[in-house]
Amino acid sequence: MKLNQSVDIYCERISPEIFSEPVNFFSNFAFWITFFLLLKKHNKKNYRDEVTRIYSFILIILVFLIGAGSFLFHLFGNLWSLLADTISIMIFIILYLYLAVRFYLGQTLFVSAFAILFFLILNYLLSYLGIKEISSYLIALLSMLIISYIAYSENKRDISYGLLLSSVIFTLSLGFRQLDLFACAQFSLGTHWIWHILNSILLYTLVLLFIERKVR
Repeated sequence: MKLNQSVDIYCERISPEIFSEPVNFFSNFAFWITFFLLLKKHNKKNYRDEVTRIYSFILIILVFLIGAGSFLFHLFGNLWSLLADTISIMIFIILYLYLAVRFYLGQTLFVSAFAILFFLILNYLLSYLGIKEISSYLIALLSMLIISYIAYSENKRDISYGLLLSSVIFTLSLGFRQLDLFACAQFSLGTHWIWHILNSILLYTLVLLFIERKVR
């Protein structure tokens, strides 16, 4: 398979030419707006420990990379740019799952690492059920809801509500992502650009929750 092979999976793209998805392309600025807002929050934050500060900065950098990867994919629409898009998202999901189990639930390094392993196994298994494209998103959503419930049961209400709010945003976002091709007949631009905007809000909520331990 060639890295320059054209990939056409969204409504707006009607040709393999460069810049064939202008709305999907420009909607990615939402990610970089989120990046700068979080960076400003990070620079003003007086962290209690160095570990949280470092992880917060890594998450913020990943937000930037997610925006850059999506920019590239919706500009070029080929295999290598798709990889740039999806790899940064997967790294964020895996890292945030680790941090949520480790810091929100106060679990050991071993348990946190096992959560990642379990996530990867479930993702692999779901790929055989015909939902490979969104399997990691569905498991991430389920993980957020489970951790939110556990945090609530442990009286960590700010963490629980923050993850619950993030789960609602993620559900809406994922819905618009899947609606894209179905909406094509009525709306030529599709709905993928809404996925970008809602996902930028989702990332802001998740990273802010890690920085502040609450959403405000």
